[in-house]
Amino acid sequence: MCGIVGYIGPKAVDSVLIVGLEKLEYRGYDSAGIAYFDRNEISIIKEKGRIADLEEQIKKYPVEGHIGIGHTRWATHGEPSKVNAHPHMNRDKTIAVVQNGIIENYLELKTELKSLGYMFISETDTEVLPHMIDRYVKEGFDLEKAFVKTLHRLDGKYAIAMIGEKNPDRVYFAKDGAPLILAEGENLSGKKELLLASDVPAFVPLAKSAYYLNDGEWGYFDSTIHLFDRPGAQINAFMEPVAIKLEDISLGEYEHFMRKEIYEQPEMLERILAERIVNNETIEFSELKFPREYLSKVARFIIQACGTSLNSGMIGKLYLEQVAKKMADADYSSEFRYRNPVAGGDTLVIGISQSGETADTLAGLREAKSKFLKVLSFVNNINSTIARESDGVIHLMAGPEIGVASTKAYTAQLTHMLLFAYHVADISWLLTSEEKRDLIKELKTIPDKMRKILQYETKIKEIAERLKNRNSVLFLGRTWNHATALEGALKLKEISYIHAEGYAAGEFKHGPIALVSAEVPVVVVAPKGEMRTKLISNLQEVKARNGEVFAIVTEGDDELASLADAVLEVPESSEILSPLLTILPLQLLSYHTAILRGCDVDKPRNLAKSVTVE
Repeated sequence: MCGIVGYIGPKAVDSVLIVGLEKLEYRGYDSAGIAYFDRNEISIIKEKGRIADLEEQIKKYPVEGHIGIGHTRWATHGEPSKVNAHPHMNRDKTIAVVQNGIIENYLELKTELKSLGYMFISETDTEVLPHMIDRYVKEGFDLEKAFVKTLHRLDGKYAIAMIGEKNPDRVYFAKDGAPLILAEGENLSGKKELLLASDVPAFVPLAKSAYYLNDGEWGYFDSTIHLFDRPGAQINAFMEPVAIKLEDISLGEYEHFMRKEIYEQPEMLERILAERIVNNETIEFSELKFPREYLSKVARFIIQACGTSLNSGMIGKLYLEQVAKKMADADYSSEFRYRNPVAGGDTLVIGISQSGETADTLAGLREAKSKFLKVLSFVNNINSTIARESDGVIHLMAGPEIGVASTKAYTAQLTHMLLFAYHVADISWLLTSEEKRDLIKELKTIPDKMRKILQYETKIKEIAERLKNRNSVLFLGRTWNHATALEGALKLKEISYIHAEGYAAGEFKHGPIALVSAEVPVVVVAPKGEMRTKLISNLQEVKARNGEVFAIVTEGDDELASLADAVLEVPESSEILSPLLTILPLQLLSYHTAILRGCDVDKPRNLAKSVTVE
């Protein structure tokens, strides 16, 4: 989940690396560092903490040079510290390495190297890399061959960048399981720049084109890119235009990316509907590439995902059951891959991942394919590993999401799961033209309803004031909004560090009600629908035990509002579309609660945006 950057070009290397690392800080922010060539010798500056802390160190030690690598860390092996920060070097300080991922056999390699006299100063798995490369150099191999021999010794999933004094005009790289991208650009005077990074935002707007490395590929760049496959055959790096613009990854008028991305949801939904709905009647996925005949014959769908994506998948399961009349399950990717699921050839496995690089979801995908099942993935990065390894893919079209706590990607996932369920129902001849028109007509009203909810931000702030000093909060919902309760709880705990749990409201009396007290408020997601009266009963159970209730209700539901201590209203909609609305006030509630508690909402502690390790 760490972030890697590398650069060769005419600019001062520290400025490029720092800007790139700042744009990758959502991937990890425990520590950061850079290594660069200064008159053919490697210098390193690294620091515990945020990129800003590293930048302060660089100001003390001016950098001269135009070739280097950088890293921002999310700790796996070894606590966050300056010693454990990347880059790591060999004893002679002639080789510097940064890495994303995990070297699973590092203890074996470390023991071997110690027996040869190598000393280790960090607790990281990464430190074995410069020492192992150094070992092979001392055995007489050139730097390139030493790098490759080291790669062949590694077990695990990783992305690596390296510089070495024996080739001071090169940046070496390798990918096997963790994302890594090469890019080309030109400065204003037309001089070529070459870059590498864990994600595209790191080199926007410098780069004009990019190449997404495949597993097993490695190489180096100097004045050009030299790319090889695992056996060592040279291959061409076919560059694609970089579509992301600087304004897509800039804060603009907003103080935080999370709030910006919450407010982008209405426009995002309009963009998705304009792309997916043809002639106000047909739902199309041009990138899907599954024959209609195949989808109509799928009997069972298994959705596997993690975190927020799993919450959207739980609602997707309902969409497939209720709209497409298909058997559907939703499971944690981390459990699905190990439980040896029983599934026949008429089963389609769905993976959902914002980044398209989520390690557990990718492993679940591979588990499914090992059982000869087809895989369809919903991803926000069409060039990601999950997208490339899937049989079919649906692009979420959310645009770049920088805030670690997912917001707009969640509603993009919900929207696409709904549209996909209707697509499956349509090709299975389960929908009338009138039913399709009614859905599309109402869907197109949702963006303006979202905008109306966002106008209630002042009221949401008032409820956040009442939550900010609480230690625990319960969230309840049923059917279509059970997963909304789970997602609301997840958002609150992610960024405000308040313990929060979501439950299916029917399960409330089977244990969680024991937690209710005047100190533990309950958030009830209760828009109008067939389960409304049941939710009113849950609400009354809380009030009977002196619990405080905050309710998400449909506008004009005075009866339910009169029973709650405070309410947040959402415009009326059909129950199937309500999750697209009820989540917005919960996103803003978690945001403002975190702000009032003095938390860093875009970079919550211990978290990273893209979870690329198990």
